[in-house]
Amino acid sequence: MKKNSLILLVDDIPQNIQLLGAILKNQGYSFALTTSGKETYKLLEKTTPDIILLDVMLPDEDGFSICRKLKSKEKTADIPILFLTAKNDTADKVQGFKVGAVDYITKPFEELEVIERVKNHLQAKLDRDQLNEYNKELEVVVEQRTNELLKKERDTILAQFIQGVVHNIRGPISSALAASDLIQAMRDDLNRRIEEGIEKEELKEKMEEVWQILELNNEVLRKMAGNLEAMLRKSRTDQMQEDDVYDLNEMIKHELEFLDVDLKFKNQVEKSIRLSSEKLAVFVSLSDIAQVFENLIKNAMDAMFAIKNPSITIESGSANGYHWFSVEDSGEGIPAQIIDKIFDPFFTTKPLKADSKGLNAPPVGTGIGLQFCKKTIEHYKGKIEVEKGRTKGAKFTVYLPVFN
Repeated sequence: MKKNSLILLVDDIPQNIQLLGAILKNQGYSFALTTSGKETYKLLEKTTPDIILLDVMLPDEDGFSICRKLKSKEKTADIPILFLTAKNDTADKVQGFKVGAVDYITKPFEELEVIERVKNHLQAKLDRDQLNEYNKELEVVVEQRTNELLKKERDTILAQFIQGVVHNIRGPISSALAASDLIQAMRDDLNRRIEEGIEKEELKEKMEEVWQILELNNEVLRKMAGNLEAMLRKSRTDQMQEDDVYDLNEMIKHELEFLDVDLKFKNQVEKSIRLSSEKLAVFVSLSDIAQVFENLIKNAMDAMFAIKNPSITIESGSANGYHWFSVEDSGEGIPAQIIDKIFDPFFTTKPLKADSKGLNAPPVGTGIGLQFCKKTIEHYKGKIEVEKGRTKGAKFTVYLPVFN
């Protein structure tokens, strides 16, 4: 981790500034200082820090408002924000998570806590920056290379991408642990207040705060715990290029587990999985076929971008000397006049560049995905087909020779 990372400290209390500044300097970090919301916005127009330590109470604007505004702007939305809060002020900690903070540091400050929390979230930020660089490299490769050369470059960057994803979960895990600490502190506070004779309405209010934190925490924990091992396995197997005997069914199950990292795919798409009860042995490179499967799933997701109640059906089986798997979506389908062109290089029905930004931006395309699938499957003496004559949705089927 680079030690010259820039940390912005937003606080107007001299004692806090002196103590935190000394801790950060001793760790080799560079840091900037602002003492109000106005100063903070002005500084952020000129420079972008790697992380922000933000006090709740400031002379002109509270920290929650500042955090909310920074998270709403594209330039500053990805900067991790850690609130500086009093040790027993659970309401501030709850509110901090709600407006987008990733963690908090409690007052009075303890040097080891400051060092560990800053280090964890700074490393996660640096990992995300590296991941963005890999994505930019991938875009350049897509524009400049085609066919086999493109595949070679894509494999390398994909392995780096997945390593980046694994590193990138450190931040959410740290946030989940911080939330767990907060829940424990809230429990202790509740026990004390119960002993003192807390009123029913106040007890109800405090319990609601606990449930709010649990809601924020549980989604992160479910995602991390369910997919960490899958991502690690994925990273290792994608770097294995030797052909070997694999079971198509097991490959599909493994890829679906990995694809559940995408919460939209996991929670918002109805999936019907109908796999053969028999082992479907094929002699291939696992990463090649995994990439084909991922590509077909991605295309299906893109086709259902604006569809209500999206669904995907995945099937496998054997016929005429081939083992096969299919991916079917509930999108608008492929018009008959272009269905014979979809495997052509650089042919795509998606825009090449996004017209808008954000979560609601329509998917873009390069026109190489299905061409890559076709060449990859043909390399293994197989074939890929799209079902014609449909009035709704699209269905792609991949056939690979049976390994005896």
